[in-house]
Amino acid sequence: MSNLVKEGKMGKKYDLVVVGAGPAGLMAAKVAGENGLTAALLERKTNITNIYRVDGGAMAPMNEYTFGQTMTFNPEAKRIGFPVVGFSIRYDGPYNNIYGFDVWSPSGKYRVPFGNREEQRKDQKRKRVAVALDKGLILKALLEDAQAAGVEVFPGTQVIGIEKKENGVVVVTEEGERFEGLFAIAADGVNSRIVRSMGLNKDRKFHATNRAYEWGFEDLDLPHVEGITFIFTGYGLFSVINEAQKRHYHVGIISYNTKDDLKARVNRFVYEDPFYSKWFKGAKKTWTRTCVVNMLSPIKEPFKDNVLICGDAAWMLEFSNCAALISGWSAANAVTLAVIDGKINKEGIQSYLDFWDKWFYGPHGQTEFKAIEIHEFLNADDLDYLISLVKEPLFATLDFFKLVNTIGSTYAELFPRISEERPDVFAKLMTMADQLDVAGEHFKKIGFPNL
Repeated sequence: MSNLVKEGKMGKKYDLVVVGAGPAGLMAAKVAGENGLTAALLERKTNITNIYRVDGGAMAPMNEYTFGQTMTFNPEAKRIGFPVVGFSIRYDGPYNNIYGFDVWSPSGKYRVPFGNREEQRKDQKRKRVAVALDKGLILKALLEDAQAAGVEVFPGTQVIGIEKKENGVVVVTEEGERFEGLFAIAADGVNSRIVRSMGLNKDRKFHATNRAYEWGFEDLDLPHVEGITFIFTGYGLFSVINEAQKRHYHVGIISYNTKDDLKARVNRFVYEDPFYSKWFKGAKKTWTRTCVVNMLSPIKEPFKDNVLICGDAAWMLEFSNCAALISGWSAANAVTLAVIDGKINKEGIQSYLDFWDKWFYGPHGQTEFKAIEIHEFLNADDLDYLISLVKEPLFATLDFFKLVNTIGSTYAELFPRISEERPDVFAKLMTMADQLDVAGEHFKKIGFPNL
């Protein structure tokens, strides 16, 4: 690495400098290298393929469309395919099919399945909605392909800013290195330091600070959990998710309350809950992961001063892994065309801006988000009752937008019954609906916008 760092200090010039080696950044670097561009990839982590923060671990969508895209997985060929845009990547590792998810009630007596497992298993390839894969192995394959294509990789490199220069940019690191490129791609995550340093957050709306906390478990045998399970309790919403490896799970909680002790709440769920603690008897805890995300409205035009904003850095929260990969692919191809055409400017990378507007910002970029903690309005008995009302499996999807619409329409039809049977619960639901704006403002005030 030392020789490469010295080259950076000496001002070596590249066609493209990519900042961030997650799925979007690695994909962008790989494509740029394979297209024949000279490229540098800068990443603050020393070990690029290690996963240190909360991550769902699933690749979706499959057999449905999200952001206009879908995905295929062929374990025999060891390929993940993206047929809408037309490329595939390598994957050689374990996997678990995901057919949807379940929502459980606080008592454990009631469950709403999203997807009909019995029917879906009859045609596993066509009826699964996602696969759980080892993200570290995906990153490893992308990194190997990028290096094989001539991309110079600089791990352990902290970028602090980008300077515009005539016909290009200079990426500046904490150590004083300067990497000059015709273009740069900022793929440094949802709390992008580059986006903030360029002043691109000033016009974005701050929604809330999203905090997540997870524990990993190995050698568990949970017959009740398949794929993704969401569990409502009187003290928070928890998730229990299959990993790619059999009998491996991660258990976590998400909160918009920056004052919550999330570790204490997960501990209560795993070891003290009257029903769910039984799932974890003798559990072998192996790791802890955390994540803090400032949720900002998406960037309408992810480009400024020859810097393309890619993946999570331009979105509100974490993209799906599928969307991040496609974003990196599109950005790198746009830069390639700009270099070929000699248009080292916004006009040259217009195909990426068109792509972003068509599939991401146009359909969903102005969707209003309201942060709310349901357990602050509904107690365990209320949640048990509401979940008990749904008797048939709901539509199987991992698309957040479809999910919200499905839940909303399902309970809208049940409102007359709820009003008649449980007027107290109905009144709480109406209060919760009326308090969306108030709750949203509250979570904004206690968050950390860091614009």
